[in-house]
Amino acid sequence: MTHPMRNLTRALAVAVTTLLTASCSTFIDETNPYAAQEAMKDLSGSWQLRTVTRNGIDITRQMDFSRFRLNLNPDGTYSIQNYLPFVVNAGGTWTVNDPLHPLLLTFKEQGADAGISLDFSYPVVDGSRAIRVTLSPGCPTNSYVYTLYRDKAE
Repeated sequence: MTHPMRNLTRALAVAVTTLLTASCSTFIDETNPYAAQEAMKDLSGSWQLRTVTRNGIDITRQMDFSRFRLNLNPDGTYSIQNYLPFVVNAGGTWTVNDPLHPLLLTFKEQGADAGISLDFSYPVVDGSRAIRVTLSPGCPTNSYVYTLYRDKAE
């Protein structure tokens, strides 16, 4: 004769095992409720040169760089105001390699056969996006880092 308490214990053990096994499958969810769609990076606008380093030395105060503007138009064209040494001299078109995670900014001067690509970063500095490019205009032994900020008027 089986003891009623043993049957109850076995029944509870089976019930708990079944619940635990069944409940585990409810936590398997292929969706991520915290996933957010990343926005495409909009680089269009008028960008003002604010800081310049040459070979690691800040030279921002040695010259008035603030008048230089790189205008990246939404239609994919660009222009430069108050020219300083840059990778291009005249207006043309601009593109990025990836609108979600841009790492390469390409300029193609009007009438040029090929574009010139720059590695760049797009950090947030003091609550504002900046464009930081490294280039060697003119002399390959000099490396410049230009940091541009979108004009406040926009």
